[in-house]
Amino acid sequence: LVSEIFNRVEDAKSLSACSVLCKRFGDVVAQTQNVSLEITRRDTLNQVSKGGSGWHVNKSKGFIGRYVLKPIHAFVHRMVSRKSKTCSRCCDEEEDDDDDMFRLPNDLLKNFKEIRSLSVKLPGHDGDISSENGSGALLKWKAEFGKQLESCVILGATGFHKSEPKPKTEVTESIKSEEASPPASTSTNLTNKQLKKRVVWTISCLIASSARHHMLKQIISLNQMIQNIKISDGSKQGSIKMTNKQVAELRNEMKLNDKVVGMERTKVPAVTIKMWYMPVLELPESGGVMKGATLAIIRPTATKEKDDDVSLTIGAFGEDFTMEAVRKLVDTKKSYTLEMNSF
Repeated sequence: LVSEIFNRVEDAKSLSACSVLCKRFGDVVAQTQNVSLEITRRDTLNQVSKGGSGWHVNKSKGFIGRYVLKPIHAFVHRMVSRKSKTCSRCCDEEEDDDDDMFRLPNDLLKNFKEIRSLSVKLPGHDGDISSENGSGALLKWKAEFGKQLESCVILGATGFHKSEPKPKTEVTESIKSEEASPPASTSTNLTNKQLKKRVVWTISCLIASSARHHMLKQIISLNQMIQNIKISDGSKQGSIKMTNKQVAELRNEMKLNDKVVGMERTKVPAVTIKMWYMPVLELPESGGVMKGATLAIIRPTATKEKDDDVSLTIGAFGEDFTMEAVRKLVDTKKSYTLEMNSF
């Protein structure tokens, strides 16, 4: 009974508190199979006493900067100018100083010996492009990995605001009026500038997902019983998940190579990108308007068996307005196809 209760608690912080109550609780907590871990932001941790929280503060900040923001900045820098050998050596030395930053989740999970299902939430940060940071922009992504990237879905908009959803009768009348008098001058073609912006979105999301996948490698290598795992963030911008089959595939690949997991992010394979775009997308059912609405489905170019676009995208993000937006974008006849080399 106690074990069942702890499995429903899930929160690693609460379970750790329970484990120090008595030896029996400590033994049962160690056997908990369902665990969720939230890595708290620095400003929240500063409110806690400085006894043992300083370690969490430095590690959390270092992880986000080192493995989410820094790879993006470094990649953009390489696009502009080639890095010199001297610069590379400096970066290598800097990486050596931060080698221990990736140990944060494993250090917090070391007392759990039988984790089967794990959920990790990273802190949101000021660099996020989301509808919640006041900019009006929207960028959400969801990636699935096995030993490498299997698929990634991105939904973005240069502007987004919510409104009251219209009743179905009003929706029908609105659709009829739009069909009777279509907009005159709105172009559905992406300009070069607009396309470049969406390529940057895609690169940023792929780098963030590959960095999180490497974090999964670290966790899986030290937790042999994990069967499914998910990493999300406090800004609800991006998530990466792996099922039992995908975890087993990655674990077998790691055993086959018999290598210690390095500190570099997982390499993104050559991919094919299918993209839909609408300059203005109204969402009458859920209430909202998206400007520059963009949906991108990314798959490895070498993938033979592909899920259809609708089944891959519907429900990828969970919110009602995203489901409606995805459905409407996929239904548009025009789409773009791009290819990107491995990086």
